Amino acid sequence: MKKVLYLLVILSFSSFAANIEGIQFTEGSWAQILDKAQKQDKLIFIDIYTTWCGPCKVMSEKVFTDSRVGEKFNEKFMNFKIDAEKGEGIELAKKYAITAYPTYLFVNGSGELVYRMIGAIPIDKFLNEAEKALTAGKSYKSSENLEKDFNAGRRDADFLYEYMKRKNLNGGENASLLDEYLKVIPASLYKTEKVLLLISENIGTVDSKAFEILQEALDRYLNMTAQQQKYVLSGLSKAKRNTFKKAIDSRDKAMLERLIDAVRATSYSATGFEAEEKQFRLEFAKITRDGENFKKIATRECAKLMAKTMNDLVAETQQNIIKFKESARLKKLDESTPQFQMILDNLVDNAQKTTSFLLNEYAWGYVQMISNQKDLEQALIWSERAISLAETPANLDTYANLLIKLGRKKEAIKAEKKAIKLGKKEGGDVKDLQQTLKEIRNSNN
Repeated sequence: MKKVLYLLVILSFSSFAANIEGIQFTEGSWAQILDKAQKQDKLIFIDIYTTWCGPCKVMSEKVFTDSRVGEKFNEKFMNFKIDAEKGEGIELAKKYAITAYPTYLFVNGSGELVYRMIGAIPIDKFLNEAEKALTAGKSYKSSENLEKDFNAGRRDADFLYEYMKRKNLNGGENASLLDEYLKVIPASLYKTEKVLLLISENIGTVDSKAFEILQEALDRYLNMTAQQQKYVLSGLSKAKRNTFKKAIDSRDKAMLERLIDAVRATSYSATGFEAEEKQFRLEFAKITRDGENFKKIATRECAKLMAKTMNDLVAETQQNIIKFKESARLKKLDESTPQFQMILDNLVDNAQKTTSFLLNEYAWGYVQMISNQKDLEQALIWSERAISLAETPANLDTYANLLIKLGRKKEAIKAEKKAIKLGKKEGGDVKDLQQTLKEIRNSNN
């Protein structure tokens, strides 16, 4: 009888074990996971997720449960998952510079990051990435040793490449390292996907050798592979953003002009250049509170916006709808889908709404930066037109703020009350509007 019972228990356990598929995650503190990984000489696979992340749930339900994935990960890795917004997950997300979810990390027993993956990944690719992580783990050299070699003066191309990739993996800045690397490799390698990817990941500002290489690459853009084109465009875009941020941080107008020159040199059309230049100049003026330059841009742009008649705006909207439908057909987007209808609905009165928004943005800049009465009167005209095209709480709030700066307190109170009433009707948060109303009432204007 005992033998029968024992056999039944064994068979039940075997049946249960056979039904367990997918990745089996180990529970415990981070310190315990590291200790177990060291003892078992395994890399730790970490799923860093959040409860609100849709792709995280898809991976948990569709990929982690796959039998092939489970077989590989349960054999080769110590598996651990943690919420980035709770407990130890908060510190781990900070330590490993997590910027998107889901992020998957492969970490050794010393806590050093060996390999990283981001986003929802199909099963076959997920398994291929796991192999890459295993390969990286076998050839892994500690960050401490890489630092020692660098500080000791090692500068050969292979070492600099490995050192940059490691620092990039850990969220480090590598612009100066990239320039050193580009000096020691032959120019013939500048065209390769390997180098273009490295440039796109580590480029600094437009004042760099890396930017020159990408700019020159545009001459042969149409003869490049799709990946090469992607790396060139992403690298150019990143360099412009980095330069703009640096110009803002240092309030450096000369650097802004060098950025504009770079935009001109890398734009495919005059229209594209004008749009990008305007955006950079406008944002620089707004952030640095450069009222005079903001006024120059606003005066020029608002003259164009104010010249548009209702017929012009209706025609512009219809043209936008036609372009969208043509694009949808090329992308085979079914007109019966909710996605198609949602975009189409948003295009209704699109030109009116866009013009209203832009006029209000320029008028609000005058609220923040301009004190000259004549200029404020001009901004009030823009604000009135913005309201006539689309009456919104934001537009009414701008109008009220301009009125109070012009000493028209009663009208300002009336406009701000209307903004609050409309905001409540739309179900929005009106706390800021109510605070503005309080400030208007308490003002001496």
